[in-house]
Amino acid sequence: MGLNKTKNSSLNCIKVLHYIVIVYILCVSLCLIGIGIYLISSFHHYDFTKDHDYTIIPIILLCSGFVSILVCILGIFGSKVDNLCLIKLYAAIMCIMLIMELCIAIAAAILRTNLENYATNTVNDLMSNYANDINAETQLNQIQKQYECCGANSVVDYLATNMTTPSSCCSAPPCADKNIYPKMGCISISLLTSRC
Repeated sequence: MGLNKTKNSSLNCIKVLHYIVIVYILCVSLCLIGIGIYLISSFHHYDFTKDHDYTIIPIILLCSGFVSILVCILGIFGSKVDNLCLIKLYAAIMCIMLIMELCIAIAAAILRTNLENYATNTVNDLMSNYANDINAETQLNQIQKQYECCGANSVVDYLATNMTTPSSCCSAPPCADKNIYPKMGCISISLLTSRC
């Protein structure tokens, strides 16, 4: 009888730890979903991201977040009804998901350099086409307003090409030296945000 009581208390302790792990995984899953939604809404504003594979990243984050939530529900249900088959299925799926997420993290670390190069090239292309292409002008103005940056490297990019400084480089109209965004150029800002 004492052995059975010890076994039940050990089982209850394992269940409590299991629920703590599930709550942690649910929090991480909700964060993944939130980041995915944020990235989708951010990418939606810029035409140059629609033609590139970087738009798949938020979709992967959303899918992995939703799948993790479903797997956690399976784990909670299996633990609640003490169904060994469901608990084994839950453990197997969680192991597979852990391996997949590790692979995604490694791929993201490797591809970060590509993303930084893409961001640099995109801002440089937008800057070089600014005077001739209305789409490039619109995109760069939007980036400059959102990130409070000016030009590819600084406001000097506009001055060197004899262009007037656009209002998107300034905190308030009229655009003058005193209200030009004091931060670095948009390349530096895009590199900082791509590292996050």
